[in-house]
Amino acid sequence: MRILSLLWVVAVFLSAHSAMGQGAGLARPRRSTPVPTEISSQKGGMIYVGLGGYVPSGYWRQRYGNLLDIQTGYTWLNGSTLLGLEGGALYSSQVKGLDQILDFLITPEGEILGNDGSYSSLRVEMRGWQLGAHVGQRYALNDLGSAKSSWFWKLKGGMMQHKMAFMSSGGVPMLAAPYTHAMDELNRGAFLGEELGFMHLGRVAPHFQLSVLAFQGWMWPVRGYTFVLDGIQKEPQWSMGWGVRATWILPLLQEKSAIRFYY
Repeated sequence: MRILSLLWVVAVFLSAHSAMGQGAGLARPRRSTPVPTEISSQKGGMIYVGLGGYVPSGYWRQRYGNLLDIQTGYTWLNGSTLLGLEGGALYSSQVKGLDQILDFLITPEGEILGNDGSYSSLRVEMRGWQLGAHVGQRYALNDLGSAKSSWFWKLKGGMMQHKMAFMSSGGVPMLAAPYTHAMDELNRGAFLGEELGFMHLGRVAPHFQLSVLAFQGWMWPVRGYTFVLDGIQKEPQWSMGWGVRATWILPLLQEKSAIRFYY
C-alpha cells in the first residue's frame, strides 16, 4: 500500500508539472502601451472655456481701461485643421471721463441725488460681447508629429458690441432707460481677430492652451451721440485690443492607435 501511495503522489506531481509547462507555452498576449498619437490621426470636436484680458486701443481707449475676456466655443479638429464657432463677453470696471457724461446730475458737493432726496451711489461698467467663427492650423513641436504638444494659429471674424451700463441706488430717474440711451455710447459692428498659441492634448487631463491674441472692430454708433466727441457721432470708429488667454479644453476625439503584442 505504501508503494501504491508513493506512486500516486509521483503521478500527481508529474501531471501538475506537465500542465504548468503547457500553460507557459500558451500564455495569452498582453496589450502594450499604444503608440503615441500623431496630429494627422486625430479627428473630432473640442469644447473649451477661456479666461483672459485685453488692453484696449483705438477709439475706445479714450473711454475704457483694461478688459476682462470670457470666451467659450466649439472647434472641429480634422488632423491639423481647426474650424469652429465661439462667443463670449467683454467687461471693464474702468470707465474714463464720467464727469463729461454725468456733469448735469452732480451736485456742487460732488454727489448724485435720488428720488427721495438722499445721496445715491452709482456704478458704471463697460459690457460687451463677441460672436463669430474661426479657422486655423496646428503644428507639432517635435519631429515625430505627436499631438501632445503643438502650436497653432487662428483667424477669426464676426460681430461685436459694447456699451456703458449704469447701476444706481436710490432711484435716479435720469439713470434709467430710456434716458441712459443718450449716454451709454452703444457701438456695434464687425471684427477680425488673430490668435497664436500653444496647445496641450495629452493622454490624460488637463488639456489646455495658452495664447496671445488681438482683434480689430469696425464699430458703428447705434445711438449717434458721444460725449467723447462732444456731440453727434455718425462715423464708424476702430475699437481694437490685444491680450492673453488661458483655455481649458474638453476633447471629444477619435484617434487611430497601433497595438503591439508580445509573448
